[in-house]
Amino acid sequence: MVPPTGMPADFFQMYLGLWGSIGLALIIALGILTATFVQRKKLGWELVTYIYCTVLPGAIGFIAWRLTRNVDFYMGIFYVTSILLMAFSAMGVFLGIMEFGLMRLLGLFRLGAISRITYYEAILQPFTIIVLGAGIACIGVCARLGFFTYNEDFKMYRDMAASFVCLFSLPVMVFASTKVIDEEIENRTMLTLMSKPVSRTQVVLGKYLGVLMIVLVCVGILGIMAGTCSYLRYFDDMSIDFRLAAPQEHARLIFDNYKATLAFLPGAVLTFLQVATLAAISVAVSTRYGLAVNIATVVLIYIAANLGRYVANAPELPGVVRVAVSGLTYLLPGLGVLDLNQRLVFGDYILGDSDWKLGLPTYGTIWKYVGLATVYAAFYISGVLSFGIALFRTRELS
Repeated sequence: MVPPTGMPADFFQMYLGLWGSIGLALIIALGILTATFVQRKKLGWELVTYIYCTVLPGAIGFIAWRLTRNVDFYMGIFYVTSILLMAFSAMGVFLGIMEFGLMRLLGLFRLGAISRITYYEAILQPFTIIVLGAGIACIGVCARLGFFTYNEDFKMYRDMAASFVCLFSLPVMVFASTKVIDEEIENRTMLTLMSKPVSRTQVVLGKYLGVLMIVLVCVGILGIMAGTCSYLRYFDDMSIDFRLAAPQEHARLIFDNYKATLAFLPGAVLTFLQVATLAAISVAVSTRYGLAVNIATVVLIYIAANLGRYVANAPELPGVVRVAVSGLTYLLPGLGVLDLNQRLVFGDYILGDSDWKLGLPTYGTIWKYVGLATVYAAFYISGVLSFGIALFRTRELS
């Protein structure tokens, strides 16, 4: 296609790409919404409402983002609103995958049926909704706070946002894991469950799997919000650099922000593994004790696991104490192994051949580490759950 007379070729290509992507988004959105409306009787109004509430904000956010995607409009009200609309749409899609995909798949199995009930009991609790809402609000509000550092505010915020994902997921996990076993034993609803053709091992594993699903929801929703706000925060803190940078440097700034946003993915997976490991401990404790003991145990183990590796290397301690502490750290979960936030936020990595730098790991290397950490977490969780199953087998339910 030949550009109109007097219009530069690069501007014409950008203009065509802008309206082409907007038109494609409109076609896809209208197609989904029209098909949904035609099949509304078969799908049910709940599913129809979900699709409309997910597709419409996403389409509106994408169109507004494309229209305001210019250096002069970064962090403007329309640009920020469009990104947040797409973020909330992504949260809806994530919940839809959980509800209409993973949970329906789990419901096909006996173990999955127990986990589904546990998941719905936890996610419909007012406490869960309040904590998730508070976490989203804290991440969003802190995105506008200053950290009084020289050209490092966006890194400080990313570190804090990643910590918020873990911080607000932990209480939801503890309350959910305590409710699923100990409270059911106290209310005698466990007797009804055990009258079914299920073993105590299946009960513990099913309950843990349900807690794992609610942890996945918390980490996913809070992680999407943290990644979105971190992406936006970069444009605000680097606004002067964007306005003064040459075109090639401008592209480099955007690429650095893209790399930092991608670094949230392995960090979120490791955060999920941390909370999942502590969830196994919480479920094992709940087979014998109630909420107060469960909270105290999880908090103490969390603190001891994070401080143990530093205390064991302290030269001021006597040798016998250091050996004892070192032995204890092997029994505690290695949360330090499952935490790369400091490295991912304040460090750098290689993304692509054009981004090569001497001595830096590649993005694939980071994911290899995540894979090894997953294997470690799986072995530790298996051991803790085996201990919890042994405790539950000797527990009197009457």
